[in-house]
Amino acid sequence: MRKSLKFMFEVALCVCLLAGTALAASTVYPVTIDNGNRRITFDSAPKRVVTNCDSNIIELMFALDLDDKLIGYAGFPEYGNNVSPEYQERLKAIPIVAPGYITLEPLLEAGPDFFLSGYNYGLDIPAAGAGDAVTPEELEKHGIKSYAITESLVRVMKKPPVSLEDVYTDLTNLGIIFDVQDRAQKVIRSLKDRVAAVETKLAGVKTEKPLEVFIYPTWNAPDQPPRSTGAQAMPNALVSMVKAHNIFSDIDDSWIRVTWEEVIARNPDVILMLEAGNSSGEERKALMMKDPALQGVKAVRDGRIFIIRVEEGYPGPRAVRGLEKTAKDFYPELFK
Repeated sequence: MRKSLKFMFEVALCVCLLAGTALAASTVYPVTIDNGNRRITFDSAPKRVVTNCDSNIIELMFALDLDDKLIGYAGFPEYGNNVSPEYQERLKAIPIVAPGYITLEPLLEAGPDFFLSGYNYGLDIPAAGAGDAVTPEELEKHGIKSYAITESLVRVMKKPPVSLEDVYTDLTNLGIIFDVQDRAQKVIRSLKDRVAAVETKLAGVKTEKPLEVFIYPTWNAPDQPPRSTGAQAMPNALVSMVKAHNIFSDIDDSWIRVTWEEVIARNPDVILMLEAGNSSGEERKALMMKDPALQGVKAVRDGRIFIIRVEEGYPGPRAVRGLEKTAKDFYPELFK
């Protein structure tokens, strides 16, 4: 009996030790977070959070099950965008505090203690103006902490090209800020596992002559000059991860203006269309297939125009879904 009790105790001890190693540390306040070129100290976890702009930002909160901290959001519904299907019911419980990009007055009226956004996503560039600018410095005067998503830091400092590491950094930092570090690490592990599964499928893809890709967001009207992405936008990272090459990756910027003449000259093998707002990717694809000026472009000639939602190309957990879809579209034979 004594041996049995000893054995049971040793098993229980091992289980506890293993469980302990699997759990991330709890946050001890005050805690200081590095957010690019500034450091933010939190005396406690924020309780009243407003987010602004694209759905990828509020999805960081949903992914960490922090709905109860959200008192409002602004931005993306105004532009015909939405959250992932799994979050749409949860979004209905969160009030909209302002249409489009939020300004200082309605933000202060909502009474947050934390603003989650990004530079040019709702946070203004520091020194953009005084009094009515939504800058971290102005918000601090009103007792509001702010966090800029890592991808957006390129607008205020030099940083490495945008990648999924930016998403993991944001999830890690928010896990610390809200004392949900174990939850954050679980989400990150799940995302990394999905990325690894894609990388395994693509292991045999030749890289000597990668697919040349034109990344084409559809928010401009068809008769206007096209937009695209340079090296500092998440779609560029996704294209690189599927062993292809963004034809405008030589431009060290994020969302850029180009011309159809440039697209024709660079002659992409593939067009990755980012369906945005209420525009129909299929309708835009049909227009491109009929456009006489584009008939010499390899992607058009071969019918290799693929569509994902623009939200799946934004920095956030949903970008992994964009990676999975892009890989399957580019190399369907590897995903049978």
